[in-house]
Amino acid sequence: MSNTTLNDPAPAAKKTFFVADFKVFGERYGIDYRFPLLTDACATTSPVLHGDVEEMTLPSGISLTHSDVRVLQPYETTSRHSSPLYVLVVLEGCVTLTLSGEVYSVRPGMAFSARLSEQQAMSARHDADIALRTLSFGVYPNDARRESLLASLLEQWERLKAPTFVWQVPDFVLAGIQHARQRERSSLSRQLLLEGVMYQLLGHGLHLREQQGAALVRSSGSEQARLEQVRLLLEQAPEQDYTLAWLAIQAAMSPSSLRSKFRQTYGCTVFDYLRDCRLGLARRYLLEGHSVQQAAWMSGYQHATNFATAFRRRYGVCPGTVRPGR
Repeated sequence: MSNTTLNDPAPAAKKTFFVADFKVFGERYGIDYRFPLLTDACATTSPVLHGDVEEMTLPSGISLTHSDVRVLQPYETTSRHSSPLYVLVVLEGCVTLTLSGEVYSVRPGMAFSARLSEQQAMSARHDADIALRTLSFGVYPNDARRESLLASLLEQWERLKAPTFVWQVPDFVLAGIQHARQRERSSLSRQLLLEGVMYQLLGHGLHLREQQGAALVRSSGSEQARLEQVRLLLEQAPEQDYTLAWLAIQAAMSPSSLRSKFRQTYGCTVFDYLRDCRLGLARRYLLEGHSVQQAAWMSGYQHATNFATAFRRRYGVCPGTVRPGR
């Protein structure tokens, strides 16, 4: 995990990372690593990951890490460093995080945002034989190089008392991340693209938090928490079958109250929101090369024809045209 500077090329350096490498990383970055299947604490030559890990510090002061790896054996981490804003974007695979006793499952196309400190340590679990592509970044508490726009964002984040939350990354930002990841670009070109994409991502996250704050003012805290629980449920698992009655039970409301309060808070109906989450998930499956039928089924549609109609209304094109090579 060597740092990439502005003037260095960014070669694809696929390699195997061993337990000994993780011990070095832990000392450097303040991370504790555990390997539950290793009984010999001195098994430093045991392989853990294989793939490409790239680190860089952007001109704004954002420290960014891009990982494209396969996990060879399970491992767990506990981060002991501080950051006023930490964001993890999962592009492939799934990451399970624990912070302040709460468990968060971050799936492809989603982002996790939090504030980290020694008093609020974050733990993560990585299972074996999993392909994992992630983009994580944070800012150091006392980085003097921080540019004014990033400093303003952190100040606003502080005023909003932004909580830990998982949110859907817009498709256009995901496309920008994929575009900026292309290694054939020059180092400076990639730096500029990544800088812009990171600000788009942060701007969207800030907007979501501001919307949530406004909704919180309009609704009691306990009621807002229950509505947010339903929204996150739909966002994180849109492929599941839901009924209004069942969702109302989860929100401890009547179905009519859930219907009206959800629309008042989020600006759309429960099932319009579910549809958009399903279509966003299906689009990512199509971009990964899955067939229209597979994308429809994996995103919660029982009939490909219904899926194709909804997809065309949402994106203006047939789902088959989104697949790579079409």
